[in-house]
Amino acid sequence: MDASLQVAPRCKLRARALSLLLPWVFFISAEARASSSLRSSPSPPLLASTQLAGQAADAPSPALEDQIHEALAQGKSDVARKLLPMFLGEPNVLAEALLRTGADLAQHEMFEEAGEVFARCVANNPGLFEAYYNLALAQLASRKYSEALATIAKAPHSSPDYEVARTYLRGKIELALRQNAEAERDLGAAFAAAPQIENYALDLGLAYLISRKYQQAIDVFKKGVSYQGGSPFLLLGLGLAQFLGGQSAESIETCHSLLSLQPDFSPVRVLLAFDLIMEGDASQASQVAAQGLQDANPFPYLYYIHAAALLKEQSKDYAGILKDLAQAERGIPGCALCYLSSSKAHQKMGERDAATADLEQAIKLDPTLAEAWYRLASLYDEQGRHTEAQQARRHFGELKENKANRDTEMLRDAFLKSLGLAGSP
Repeated sequence: MDASLQVAPRCKLRARALSLLLPWVFFISAEARASSSLRSSPSPPLLASTQLAGQAADAPSPALEDQIHEALAQGKSDVARKLLPMFLGEPNVLAEALLRTGADLAQHEMFEEAGEVFARCVANNPGLFEAYYNLALAQLASRKYSEALATIAKAPHSSPDYEVARTYLRGKIELALRQNAEAERDLGAAFAAAPQIENYALDLGLAYLISRKYQQAIDVFKKGVSYQGGSPFLLLGLGLAQFLGGQSAESIETCHSLLSLQPDFSPVRVLLAFDLIMEGDASQASQVAAQGLQDANPFPYLYYIHAAALLKEQSKDYAGILKDLAQAERGIPGCALCYLSSSKAHQKMGERDAATADLEQAIKLDPTLAEAWYRLASLYDEQGRHTEAQQARRHFGELKENKANRDTEMLRDAFLKSLGLAGSP
């Protein structure tokens, strides 16, 4: 039996794998949102104004606004940045122009500059809800969470729709502040009022995942899918919640449904391959990962999954396995599990020194990786390094005793780290 199965039951293996999987799933999901093969991003939309009647007739010409737009379209952010003070220095800029320019800057990830524009819009139009909402979004994207919360608190909310939007954005900011109970309350209220809005389901589902309330997350994502059946992000969230909740068969079914809608949606291949590995189907997992590796720019995590699946299959293609893992290590920061897998390949090749070096790097990156200490103790003994072997066994014993709690904390941390990537407006 593989040492990893001796060290940790399946549920603990699931938690350990997910501690590395989850930040990458959300990262690649955010990356995929920008892909032209998918429909427009489900990130919270910037609001256009519905309250612009009676604006000044002597407004400036749109020349500067057009120049900023053109510079951004050409990727010349430095030019846009130089033009911005002149644009903001105009005496009578219409709210509509400010909202358009701020949105343009935000869409090009110039959130600080977008915040300046929206702040000017708030100053000029203190009764305009959209100005406050967009300013709070820009502050959230700039990680100015307290400022964003204060801004949305000041937003006028003269209609039920505005109140729902304000409640939602407040919940999103609270989630970024790790005020989970408050975030669940506000995001839940927004979702209850408008379950057909994709973002409301996405963010409430994420809040439940962070709190390890997997069945609640499943229920939210399912309801969201009932309104937005073609959303790859809601389906990915559903599959992830099912996986975390121990419903692997359901998660696999959801992944296949998503692939039938979006065959090139790489995040679901990552999740499906992990599902299959945890279900013991390493052969199918390696095929799923290999299919994803045919993409022009495959996600690094697919390299890791492919190598891990081949190791589970007892493949002797050690050169291919090590090549995959080297690719994964270059693309995944601090990939301790990559080095753990490399050590297994080197050990099967009889290269004990290389296997030992891999494990030493793994525990350097993640000192809580119990299996690395377990395998390292054995290798140290084979090399006559008995004192170091004894120390490694002591570390393994301590980690094994506290493993369940540590894995739970790592899983929670992984979601929190992914939040800034998953939820950027």
